[in-house]
Amino acid sequence: MEELVRNVLKKIEAYSLNQIEIRPYCFGRMNERNVEETLLISTLFSRNLYYVQKQNKTFNGEPEKRYKLIFKISSKYSLIIIVAFGAKILKVINVIKTSKGVEKKWQKEILK
Repeated sequence: MEELVRNVLKKIEAYSLNQIEIRPYCFGRMNERNVEETLLISTLFSRNLYYVQKQNKTFNGEPEKRYKLIFKISSKYSLIIIVAFGAKILKVINVIKTSKGVEKKWQKEILK
């Protein structure tokens, strides 16, 4: 798991701010969940990533490899960011701000 976290952090560092694409669906969710774009971007480029899960999904009929990234943003909250790494673009698909209670559920799942 730690190696996957390190590899994902290296991948993220390879992108510049101009190469971050936040999908329209994500913008809608950010508005609903009161997550500001500055929080999303600063968290994405932080070193506070502690969990990564690979996901294989279909987008517009094409297979897409996505990653669920969980970042610690405070003692009470974590930020879950779903991304897809492209050749030149890092696509942000969804963002969810979670509380400590939800974080405990994630930790139980990690330990399984």
